[in-house]
Amino acid sequence: MEVLSKNLNFLLDGLINTLLLSLSCLGIALVLGILAGVLQTSNHKALSLTMRGYAELFRGLPILITLFLVFFLLPELGVHVNSYISAMIALSLWSSANISVAVRGAIQSIPKAQTEASVALGLSTVQTMRYVILPQAVRRMLPSVIGLMSNLIQSTSLSVLIGNQDFLKSVQLVIERVELMEGLSVASQMYTLVLAVYFVICFPLSMLAKRLERSYR
Repeated sequence: MEVLSKNLNFLLDGLINTLLLSLSCLGIALVLGILAGVLQTSNHKALSLTMRGYAELFRGLPILITLFLVFFLLPELGVHVNSYISAMIALSLWSSANISVAVRGAIQSIPKAQTEASVALGLSTVQTMRYVILPQAVRRMLPSVIGLMSNLIQSTSLSVLIGNQDFLKSVQLVIERVELMEGLSVASQMYTLVLAVYFVICFPLSMLAKRLERSYR
């Protein structure tokens, strides 16, 4: 407790960094994922196949590989960003790919009769998607998106491998500092703290996703 009290502000900074990274990635991923999911259902074959390929590529790649690709490839292309931005880009790509699949499935689950009725009423394709299909699809994909948010928060811990100072990195620095300067072994207690914090954040999200899934079913 003494170690925790001395380093509380430093640990809180790391936790806030983790939460900000998660929320920013989720915001970007929602925009990209919904757009990609809608385009995957397009009647334009080339566009649909391109978006499906995008989803399969980043869903199939391990998140760690995507992190390394973004972190090391962007400087080669002349784009210099820090580890936080690199992690944001990589995690957004992975998250948006998963969201796009959920969006596509939700859209395809809407009865075709609703699309046909919209066309009969004179609505354009864009209007049908905006006013008829997407409002219903959002409800159906919501449990998947909330479950993905829990996975996203957990996955931010991988960004420590490219130098991002998230909550896990802050804990590691505290452990190294205490063991070096005070000669105390606090690794097991501090990593237990990490486990407890991630559990407190992610478990309610998982329960909410399951509850919504049962409710909508």
